[in-house]
Amino acid sequence: MNYIKIKEKMFEVDFSKALLRIGLSFVFLAFAFMQVTSPDNWASFIPEFLVSTIITANNWVILNGILELVLGIFLLLGIYVRFSSLVLAVHLFFISLSVGLSPIGIRDFGLTIATFVVFLNGVDKYCFEKKGKHF
Repeated sequence: MNYIKIKEKMFEVDFSKALLRIGLSFVFLAFAFMQVTSPDNWASFIPEFLVSTIITANNWVILNGILELVLGIFLLLGIYVRFSSLVLAVHLFFISLSVGLSPIGIRDFGLTIATFVVFLNGVDKYCFEKKGKHF
């Protein structure tokens, strides 16, 4: 167990994995909500090779928003944590590559690493997946 000593008292910090998982889930849920409700604002981020397909840029944004919404809810609830975090980390890695070495790309790369750490941590003690073995 990891402990923090503050004013001669020991506090267990077993919630750090859950805090990272839940914090990242809010990031993905916020972006998902914005993409689903306002796809026009996000259509310019869709790579050109995807726009040339039969699916429009707005529809790609909505599909992406739905994916992030579902996986963000999984992270928030703590079900399918490893699967969700790995898919989101890979997805965000390719987003950061497509954005490039800009402030947004660097931020997205940092979020990619944090999401990958959630994958490496796996299920924490606050996950529904751990509480009920039926998931």
